[in-house]
Amino acid sequence: MLAAVFQHRSGRVVAFGRALLAAFFLVVIWADRGQPSLAVAPTYALLGAYALASAALLWATWNDWWLEAKLAAPAHGADMLVFLWLNFATQGYASPFFTFFAFLIFSASIRWGWRGTVATAAVLIFLYVGSGVTAASWGTEAFDWRRFALRSAYLVVLSIMILLWLVATRQAEDGAERPVPPAGGDGPDLAPLLAATAAAFAAPRALCIWSQREEPWTYVSELDDGRFEERRLEPGRYEPAVRAETGDWPFLFDQQAGHVLGGSSPRSRRARRVSEPVHAAVARDFAVSRGLRIPVRSADLEGELLLLEVPGGSADDLERAARASAQWAATIEHRELMRAGEEAAGMRARLSLARDLHDSVAQLLAGLAFRLEGLKRGAGGDTGLSGQIDALQGELRREQQDLRRFIAELRGGPAPRPQPRARLVASLDALAARIAAQWGIACSVASADAAIEVPAGLEQNIHQLLREAAANAVRHGGADAVEVRLACSGGELAIEIGDNGSGFPHQGEFDQAALIESGPSSLRERVQMLGGRLRVASTAAGSRVGIDLPLEQGLPLEEEKA
Repeated sequence: MLAAVFQHRSGRVVAFGRALLAAFFLVVIWADRGQPSLAVAPTYALLGAYALASAALLWATWNDWWLEAKLAAPAHGADMLVFLWLNFATQGYASPFFTFFAFLIFSASIRWGWRGTVATAAVLIFLYVGSGVTAASWGTEAFDWRRFALRSAYLVVLSIMILLWLVATRQAEDGAERPVPPAGGDGPDLAPLLAATAAAFAAPRALCIWSQREEPWTYVSELDDGRFEERRLEPGRYEPAVRAETGDWPFLFDQQAGHVLGGSSPRSRRARRVSEPVHAAVARDFAVSRGLRIPVRSADLEGELLLLEVPGGSADDLERAARASAQWAATIEHRELMRAGEEAAGMRARLSLARDLHDSVAQLLAGLAFRLEGLKRGAGGDTGLSGQIDALQGELRREQQDLRRFIAELRGGPAPRPQPRARLVASLDALAARIAAQWGIACSVASADAAIEVPAGLEQNIHQLLREAAANAVRHGGADAVEVRLACSGGELAIEIGDNGSGFPHQGEFDQAALIESGPSSLRERVQMLGGRLRVASTAAGSRVGIDLPLEQGLPLEEEKA
């Protein structure tokens, strides 16, 4: 209960402590008939007013970080004046109320750090010593230099202890945060970071508007009640997401009132009025009203994190937000280093595979071609056998060209004939003829649009899909005819591959989910890699494989609604 009310809420702690001390001082003076020793009526009036003002300040600032920040310095000054008066009116330097000093040092330390603590301690010690010297000069009481020196030393020692506590606490907090790398992927995965940061601040909603320095797009990652969603928008959609005059550090904001609390450090932190702290379009599109802004910066990424509807926001959140900002930067850069290492490892594996293919399969094909040439010379005048050998040699040459192109891609070098976009129907016609010759079957391609163009990389993958489907039809289904139909609409390519074989072991229709446990695994994995959908219909009279692929790679198709 108390942790939920006061944790990370130093303003509440100070306001509650002030009200409690004010009431306690009033009761103590009333119970001690010997106090106050001077100015009885003014002292009672001052303490009564101080108690009422403390209660009113506690009520007004309990859930208002703007008002609490605005009144922090004036209230601290009033506390110091009350301390001075209490010591003057109740036995001067020997006053039991010198312990009020501890509250003043404590409130200064949690509001303004070590600089505020040092300044407050210096002023209070000066005032305390001044009151003791004044009491001795006026002769209002027998002056005890020993007691005066000891109590002055108490104040100095207490100040030093609180300063040491501040330093130790800050070092522990600075060392408490460690970056945790997010899940894998090609780009920055912000979902675990958003979830962890929102949970740390108990924010039900979190919004990150970001962009990568090498790309023009604007991305929006949103976490709403545990649901994560990420969108890519046109460049400059929300630029800048926050007002430049708010600075590049965390701040609390109230969009409607135009209130902002922030600064580069506790000493420079101040409450200001800024017209629309958050971009008006952001506030409108995502229902942004109050929250906490955290800048997100790394070598590759720049953005703004908005934690919305943070319960009981306070100035304490700003220090935690600064640490969260540093943690985001460290985590994202750590992820980038990991990805660079993975890419280097992948490149080494590709080069190793390219060498193995060149030294094994490519050399095997070259050897087969050499042996076929020897058989051709030994055939003499047998024109039929020579024609078959010529056909096999031509097929071997084409396979060698494909293999060399694949090895070049693995090595990262340019392909022999780079084709940014390819005419798909024409290339599949040529492939169908080769499949027909290889397997001794009929293979045809039909399309209402003969001018379908696809990226060269996608063309290569479609070739592999057709090769695999035809091989499955002949080897496992005993088919002697394969037919391919193509259709293109709305940025989506539909491929249907039918055969007249015996079908798959399991008859019926299978969607993508059902094919996880059964069906052609090689086809399924390649289609998933391309962001497409796979369907299979199998009967005793043959099978049909349906493949839907996005024409632009990297943009997966949406799943069909049930």
